[in-house]
Amino acid sequence: MSEATATKGYRIALDCMGGDLGPSEAVAAAALAFKEGVIGPADTLILVGHEDNLRLLAREHRILNKPERVFYRHAPTAVAMDDAAMAVLKSKRDSSMVKALEMLKAGEADVVVSTGNTKALVAAGTIKVRPMEGAERPALAAIMPRREGHFIMLDVGANPEAKPEHLLHNAVLGSIYAQCSLGIANPRVGLLTVGTEEGKGGARINRTHQLLKAMGDRINYVGPVEGYDVFGDACDVVVTDGFTGNVLVKTIEGLVYMVRDLVGSKVKRNPVYIASGVAMFPLLRDLKGKLKPERYGGAPLLGLTGLVMKAHGSSNRQGICSAIRLGLEALGHDAGRRMQAALAEANQVVAATPEEA
Repeated sequence: MSEATATKGYRIALDCMGGDLGPSEAVAAAALAFKEGVIGPADTLILVGHEDNLRLLAREHRILNKPERVFYRHAPTAVAMDDAAMAVLKSKRDSSMVKALEMLKAGEADVVVSTGNTKALVAAGTIKVRPMEGAERPALAAIMPRREGHFIMLDVGANPEAKPEHLLHNAVLGSIYAQCSLGIANPRVGLLTVGTEEGKGGARINRTHQLLKAMGDRINYVGPVEGYDVFGDACDVVVTDGFTGNVLVKTIEGLVYMVRDLVGSKVKRNPVYIASGVAMFPLLRDLKGKLKPERYGGAPLLGLTGLVMKAHGSSNRQGICSAIRLGLEALGHDAGRRMQAALAEANQVVAATPEEA
């Protein structure tokens, strides 16, 4: 992650071709980021995609009048959501996703924001940008709502088959990201498992627990946590593998939509519920604002030498704008250098901690 251009402003490469809503929504997100001051006076934006189309959209969304702050990188093809990850690197090297990542690798951009195919982004990011020294695989870190405030959960989809050392890396990377994005000085880290007692969860979880304890005061590890703990106040960073994290995130999304639809159908059929709904409108509005995904619309791919922000494929302009904001915040907190140092310490602990018999 780049810190060298901080005094001159940061350069954001926005992959405009990968999302479900198309390049128009990506350019609208760029316009919103300028309007709301997310992109600072010294920052510059590179729109990556079919240049002629992007220039027309920039005119439509009134950002064409910023020639010193908005640039273009032509990329004639797009990565589809069903494209195989490795096939993208072979047959779609001129895609907006690959072009944006190559800019990051070459030092022409400080952060890439993409709504594209997650598997392709993880694979291309790992190969093009490369992992940090000491990290084998990156992790996606999502900001999730809880009873009071928010917490970080990682991994939510990048590395489905994590080893204990990968989970330890997730813990140290997630702790630093929680400091940057949530402003928590000493984040509490919990390991997601099936019980809070030591010895539950299998050999991989037990080894991870051992390593996290061995970190001592390098990390604020509070121990194992269960699924129903994560939305309370048990911890600020929830560590898991990409398979479990992705299942949990999508289960939560499905549950929220189910409850919303059930409540909506009940209210429509009963006049008493309609009257009650009107009275509760301020509460419901606040609850919707807390739960809406657009509020924290980007998950960084932590553990790479450059910063890659993954926004949901269906992200609207608010969600993409939020991903840009989170990326710029991470750059401003010198997160890259700190994560590199934390990984080195974590690997020293792995090497010095023999497995328990």
